[in-house]
Amino acid sequence: MNEFLTITSENHEAEQVLLLIPDIWGLTDYNQSTAQSLAIDYARPCYILDYFYQLTNQPSKFDSSIDSQTAPGLMEKMRGEDFVEIFNKAIIQIKLNQPKLKSIQVVGFCFGGRLAYLSGLEKLVDKIIVFYGAGALKPDFYQNKNVIETLCQDRAGDQSLKVLAFFGSQDQSIPVSDQAGIQDSFEAAKISYEHHEYNAGHAYFQQGRPSFDSDAAQKSKHDLDNFLA
Repeated sequence: MNEFLTITSENHEAEQVLLLIPDIWGLTDYNQSTAQSLAIDYARPCYILDYFYQLTNQPSKFDSSIDSQTAPGLMEKMRGEDFVEIFNKAIIQIKLNQPKLKSIQVVGFCFGGRLAYLSGLEKLVDKIIVFYGAGALKPDFYQNKNVIETLCQDRAGDQSLKVLAFFGSQDQSIPVSDQAGIQDSFEAAKISYEHHEYNAGHAYFQQGRPSFDSDAAQKSKHDLDNFLA
């Protein structure tokens, strides 16, 4: 691989791969553990994209208690165009590593969830899974549009694309109006979309996060299993 794209397990014969787009803290132990679990549970390679590498030219692994300003600062600086550029580089590498590749399933967390919507500009991406992707309706993020508007315009009516979003009912970072706006946009674009909400706060899914909620995580995993079946 290279410095901005890592893989948890090699299988050059795989026709499907997962691509994890982590939260702003980067290649943390819990993000790497999540990628390893996904690779095992769904029997396909799971790559991790370090998108901040596009801005810093160095690997990203931040400690939220030490780097409390660094990662949020990079998030504010990053534009959709920056992500699409490094994502396209990653796709080239994945294609080279997976000669039999037919489809990519993208899983994004937090800010990585917002970015995950932009991954759908690549037609190999047939499923997008977003965990509490705050800022999905933030204006002027990519080519003067928000990421939902961008994806809906590009893949409108595309029956090969399916989107799944997870939310926590106690998550103050994502207004209910945003959830409704996302759903309305996908319905208007005739893109398959489903969402689930659990009694939990932000960042409830990954063990290792302070806000981890085992009950909500277990229920999410069940819904994810059905989606990726």
